Amino acid sequence: MRETVSIHRIVAEARELFRDRGYEGASMRDLADRVGLRPQSLYTRFASKESLVRAVLAMTLDDALADLPDPATDWRGAWRTLIGRIAKTFETRERCVGLHLAYGVTARTPDAQDAVRAFFVRLRDAMAGILDAGKVSEPASVAADTLAQLEGATLWITTEGNMAPLRHAVERALRVADPGGKPA
Repeated sequence: MRETVSIHRIVAEARELFRDRGYEGASMRDLADRVGLRPQSLYTRFASKESLVRAVLAMTLDDALADLPDPATDWRGAWRTLIGRIAKTFETRERCVGLHLAYGVTARTPDAQDAVRAFFVRLRDAMAGILDAGKVSEPASVAADTLAQLEGATLWITTEGNMAPLRHAVERALRVADPGGKPA
């Protein structure tokens, strides 16, 4: 009898496991327990822990970018929505799964390293695309700086429970969408 657990649920639980424990601290056995599968059943769906990283980050990116306002007609709305989603995730989850994975994958896990790199490039490029639609000067640079500031704020959330740096990073990011606004 095949155990019925959706791929979506497995990936969602893997995301939380990676977010909580990092790459090295998460195990396939822990994930199998979380979703109610035998480990060997989990391995029929995902060959390894490393193979889960790409799926986890694809789900994370899809969640962030889903149903944004069309930047061609409302770039400010798209920017505000995306920044708000990122901030809400950091507030409620206290860290970015992508950044947590970035510090856990190594040269021994090249597929996972590539997935992390691709995640951040795609997120930065999506942000830059929104800013480009708004004719913001140097959109790729502004997007990269904004992403770095938001991600960097998670340091203070995880080490001190301090949300103030995140609020400041969000305020700076949102100023970009103000008429005539410039990044701080």
